[in-house]
Amino acid sequence: MKRFSFPCLFFVVLLSAACSFNTPSVTLVKKQRIYSYNRQGTVTERLAAFVLLEDGDGRNDYKDLTLREDATGLEWSCHRENTVFLQEAAYSKNAQWIGSNKFKYPRRFFPAGQYTLTASDLGGNKTETTFSLQAAPQILTFLPFEFTLENEQWTLHITDSAACASYSLIMLSADLQPLSVYQLQPNGGDRQNGSLEALENRPTDARYIQCFGENTDQSIGFLSTPLPLP
Repeated sequence: MKRFSFPCLFFVVLLSAACSFNTPSVTLVKKQRIYSYNRQGTVTERLAAFVLLEDGDGRNDYKDLTLREDATGLEWSCHRENTVFLQEAAYSKNAQWIGSNKFKYPRRFFPAGQYTLTASDLGGNKTETTFSLQAAPQILTFLPFEFTLENEQWTLHITDSAACASYSLIMLSADLQPLSVYQLQPNGGDRQNGSLEALENRPTDARYIQCFGENTDQSIGFLSTPLPLP
């Protein structure tokens, strides 16, 4: 008969305790087509896909997220180190938004159709949810607005008033990570401007600013090129 030494048994107990016993669950899913300029000045599309993931083993139990186009089987993997984590006070302490806004389709634009998001935890437990992209991608040459910065003054010039229902300013760090968001109040015109000094609680480590516009149902967003702060 085989016998386990106490250290060996203790190790097995610790290993078992470290495993995940609760399967995570998806409460909500959000997706959005995002259009922006690449380095060559061409409008390109990314897909932002996030799920509200709840896990009884805690937020740190999350491992990775996979996006799959059901029609072709194409997959994109978002590992923990590349995942964006967002918390909302309205949800439980074990719930968080996870995902990415950097999914890119190899043929430039995501086609309409069915997609599946699969989230995995450290114990190998998985949960999945599906969503549809119903509208065909827009073929754009220019964004529907221009955003400029001169000294401490920013200017938003709206060239297509029907494209966006709301606009925000985003402060970014040196590695282009979002730090704070400022919702702009519409003034009924095609031009808004203001001073950087008027932005409350401006992060001291902010190095760039960009403008974000989105349509009424938030299915489409537009991001201007990040501009270095003076």
